[in-house]
Amino acid sequence: MKKVLLVVGIMLILAIAVTAKTTITVWTFFSGGEGFIVTDLIKKFNAENPDIEVVEQIVEWGELYNKLTTAVVAGDPPDVSVMHLAMIPDFASRGALTAIDNYVSKDILSDYVPEVISKAHYNGKLYAIPIDTHPLVLYYNKKLLKKAGLTDQNGEALVPKTWDELISYAKTAKDKLGLEVGISAENGPMTGERLFIAYYTQLGGEFYDAKTNTIKLDLEKAKKTYEFIKNLFDSGIIESMDYNTGESLFQNDQSPFHLNGVWAMAVYPTLDLEFGVTSVPAIPGSKPYTWADSHTWVLPKHPKDDQNKIKAAVKFIEWFAKNSAEWAKAGHLPVLNSVLKSDAFLKLPMRADYAQVANFVVPAPSMRGWVEIRQKMWELNQAVILNQITPEQGAKELQQTIKNVLSD
Repeated sequence: MKKVLLVVGIMLILAIAVTAKTTITVWTFFSGGEGFIVTDLIKKFNAENPDIEVVEQIVEWGELYNKLTTAVVAGDPPDVSVMHLAMIPDFASRGALTAIDNYVSKDILSDYVPEVISKAHYNGKLYAIPIDTHPLVLYYNKKLLKKAGLTDQNGEALVPKTWDELISYAKTAKDKLGLEVGISAENGPMTGERLFIAYYTQLGGEFYDAKTNTIKLDLEKAKKTYEFIKNLFDSGIIESMDYNTGESLFQNDQSPFHLNGVWAMAVYPTLDLEFGVTSVPAIPGSKPYTWADSHTWVLPKHPKDDQNKIKAAVKFIEWFAKNSAEWAKAGHLPVLNSVLKSDAFLKLPMRADYAQVANFVVPAPSMRGWVEIRQKMWELNQAVILNQITPEQGAKELQQTIKNVLSD
């Protein structure tokens, strides 16, 4: 009898061991088409890995970093979180992330675009697995441009190459069609940070010096950049709006041009929308430099390391990176060389129309203090376009903010 009980007990222990799962929580801020792709990929991973269960929790984009900081301080963060590459130094410098050097395979690290994976390190340690690069691009509504007579000799919609051309085409379409705007764009991060960095760089400025890991703002170029953005609003070509309003205008044929990231490609092809996508225009004599950042997966720091959870989390984020051709359907550009060259990516629709943008990206600063600086940029941009401060005052205040943040 004792032997029977012993055998039964052993069998129960083995059964529990076989069926036990390691559950990891993952915080994301993806919505719309992006969100569907991430959720589907997580479902696929769970199906392929019965020993691990990934549970996704969606946090509002603008709230994730504050909530993540609070969760780490409280000792109850998620096991994995999405994080922009530019945010790594801020969180790593505060001890809020778990270094993953000893867990990530060398094979996947050697497959990365060097410029991207280098920024996933802080003080020589690896803290993130990047999954894409997502630059600012220009979308255009073919139907509206044709309706406004903005076509070439073949009857195709004119695609602006310079800012002067874009402004001219946008004004013509707006006036002829009686539209509210000629260009739709959110006036916080989209124009205050992303467009600012793109135009400032086209003026010949170097916003972020990776070698010295600092920002040295050229006051004159910053002033000219604010003047350029302010003129767009003063002319009525762009009006003050939030992200959702900009999206609604473009998606409903109420805006001929739209400034947004490549992530919009997760949505636009699914709509009844006749659109095109290209690089942002360039100043004559410059190249079409544009802002870009990367999404990554990180492991927020827990009060005590759980080796099983860390290994399960790393297995998931490596798997996701290797399956980034599927994630590229959201519009993002892959950062693994094997995926960049794969048929799965190259055969995605319209990628040839903007793949060249990768040659002109200006990565967001990957440095401690960037969170405060970019937030100030959003605020200053709003103040400039609302005529609360002059472009010169905006440039000087931004310079002082950079100096104060970096001296802390």
